[in-house]
Amino acid sequence: MANSTHTGGKTVVVIDSGWSPTWNDPARVVYQHDFADKDGDARTLTADSHGALVTSRILSQAPDIGIIALKVMADGSADAAGATIEQALQWVVDNAEAYHVVGVNLSLAGGSATSEMTTALSDELAKLSAQRVLVSAAAGNAGQNGAATDVSYFAADHNSICVSASGGDGTMPGWAQRNPGITDLCADGTDIRLTDLAGRTVTVNGSSFATPAVTAAVALAQQEALDLRGSALAQDEFLSLARQSGTPIGATGYTDLDTPALLSKIAQLYGQPDTGTDRPATVAAAIQVTAKGTAVAGTNAHFTLLVDGKTIGDATVGATAQTHAFTTMVAADSAHKVQVQYDNDTATGGQDRNLFIDAVTVNGHAYAATDVAATYDKGALDGRDVTSGQDGLWWNGTLVVAADKSLFADQAAAAARAAELQASDGVWRHAVTAAMAGTEGQEMVLATDSLTSWPPGSAAGVTAISHGLSGLPDHGTGPLDGAAPYDLAA
Repeated sequence: MANSTHTGGKTVVVIDSGWSPTWNDPARVVYQHDFADKDGDARTLTADSHGALVTSRILSQAPDIGIIALKVMADGSADAAGATIEQALQWVVDNAEAYHVVGVNLSLAGGSATSEMTTALSDELAKLSAQRVLVSAAAGNAGQNGAATDVSYFAADHNSICVSASGGDGTMPGWAQRNPGITDLCADGTDIRLTDLAGRTVTVNGSSFATPAVTAAVALAQQEALDLRGSALAQDEFLSLARQSGTPIGATGYTDLDTPALLSKIAQLYGQPDTGTDRPATVAAAIQVTAKGTAVAGTNAHFTLLVDGKTIGDATVGATAQTHAFTTMVAADSAHKVQVQYDNDTATGGQDRNLFIDAVTVNGHAYAATDVAATYDKGALDGRDVTSGQDGLWWNGTLVVAADKSLFADQAAAAARAAELQASDGVWRHAVTAAMAGTEGQEMVLATDSLTSWPPGSAAGVTAISHGLSGLPDHGTGPLDGAAPYDLAA
């Protein structure tokens, strides 16, 4: 199949080991290129390759989406050079508009990060984020029974969505890498059944196969947002909506993706208003918090955003001012209290963690922290120890902005949505804030990633994430040759 110009619907890019006609309908592959072997054929020589299975997982969740297959591993190899991956990402940057790209899937592992970081790929990731092309990256499978707190370099960039694998049942497998300050979202990556075009079924495990579920959700959510409001979601918006509609994983603080609920949330937020008289009118509230902080022990200030006492979302700030975007529905023609709750104040070793609020913007109207409409409720949010608003939050407490009801008038709904869309391209994502989960259940026996280091500024080799693969005797077929574990990193 030769390269072609895409004139159809939305597409996602799979940067991996290639696609296979055994698994993937050629009609769904709208463009392909082999950056490793430098030709226009991204098919893999191995039918049951990692990239083919990843692509199959995406299409099982979003069957109408177009696939762009960018092969970054040479035929017969499970390794990819960082420079090759960067070339593939640069192609996406240059061609995203022409090919209607809404998402990128990176089920690849490289290095170990315990905090957000930049790499040689960060420039491309930032440019894609600015285009509202959302990049989903796998966290990894070397979770050490829940004890590890590192993820792949790709997943640690603030312009990628870090996906950790869940059990799909309110648990997280011990092998799933996760970090409370980096993991953005979880998705089922355990015992995923995939069926090829001949009806043969295999079962796969790993964050490599949790990540495509998020990529598929991105594609569906972006299409819904484009249909309803005329513009794609920024990464911060997608994550905020995915967390609000997702399922908490026990008391870990991580959230499992619920794609149907996510799509319903988008329809509720941006769909046509209910014109009946038996329900109170509601309008969209687009809220942006611009803040920074000082870190202690490597952890910066964290806040939870509430509206009228209801939690909307949360974020961990950086050392420089960043804008965090949130959306929710509120009662129309009423004033509302927007509450920024600082909740991890501490001082140790002569260091003091603090939160600084530059502004709280509600439906396009910016309130300074010192505005007359702002107050600071020290300690518990109970209205007892209240002072005038201040930008420096030196102790746990809540900055409360009394947003005027004129900002929530029925006729302001369209303006609210427009204000949300005008959020800066520099809007940064929220960080999960729960403590690290402990040991969960029985650890699966998986091969570990062979690559242990990938300098952030280099273009060293990286590898597809290790994962278990076993054939199921469905439809009269037996196990695949060389079944579990199927280790592309070996």
